[in-house]
Order: sequence, then C-alpha cells, then structure tokens
Amino acid sequence: MSIALRLALHLPRDAATVPMARRLLDQALRTLGVEPTCRDDIGLILTEACANVIEHARDIDDYEISIEVTDVRCVIHVVNDGSVIDPGRLVLATEMTTTELAATDFAVLDEHGRGLHIIRALADELYLTPATAGGLILRTVTTLRWTADAEIWQRR
Repeated sequence: MSIALRLALHLPRDAATVPMARRLLDQALRTLGVEPTCRDDIGLILTEACANVIEHARDIDDYEISIEVTDVRCVIHVVNDGSVIDPGRLVLATEMTTTELAATDFAVLDEHGRGLHIIRALADELYLTPATAGGLILRTVTTLRWTADAEIWQRR
C-alpha cells in the first residue's frame, strides 16, 4: 500500500500565514505517522521558505505553496511571482558541497542570509528556478522517516 497527499495553499504575503502553513503541514505529517524530528526539519524548511517570500518578495500580494507527500518523500514548492532574482545571490546556498555546508559557521552569516543555508542543510535536495513571470520557485525534497506506528505505509 502506498500513500499520496497533496496540499495546495494560495496565501496572502503576510507573516501570519507562515506558522499557519507550518502547523497545517505538521498536523498532516503527524497524522500519517512521520517521525517527530523529521516533521521538525520539514517544518523548518517550510518556515524558512515562506519567510523568504514574506521578507524579500515585497512587490507581490500573495504566494503559493504546494506540498506532495508519498510513502518515501515530501516535496515542497514555494512560488512567488515577484521581482526577478539575481541568480548570483542564490549560487552559494545551492552549489555548496555537503562538506562545505557542514563546515559553514552560520553564526558569522548575516541573520537575513541564513534561510537558504538552513534549508540546504535540512533538505535532501534544493532547487531554485526563476518563475515564469519573474520571482522564484523554491523546491525541496526530503526523505521521510516513519514512526513504528506507521509501518502500514512501509508495506508495498
């Protein structure tokens, strides 16, 4: 047996939407039986991705989140159609090797420059691509870890 869950949210660019989206995702993952520390990591990924939209995409009124959960992974897309992003600003977070990332002293980074590094450290995969009308699409992939109670999802 396998599972598939899809969540799609169209939200105003407002800071209050960030904890709401995180709680909604956490509750869904908890119900399915995803292990608590895995849920925490995924929640932080979503929080950082949404906070980046709230902070940096000031020329838009709303943004979209889509989440796909299977018995293997959680894929998160956060899309904003705001201003075009300078790709040079994104290279460091997406092209660091695992060794370089592990050696990074996040304490020396500007508080507003840590989000993508945190996402990169927690997600198995991180992709940043330009949105069609400008803005950015952030896509992360995280392998799920299940509680013992969720073993039904592991049978295939």
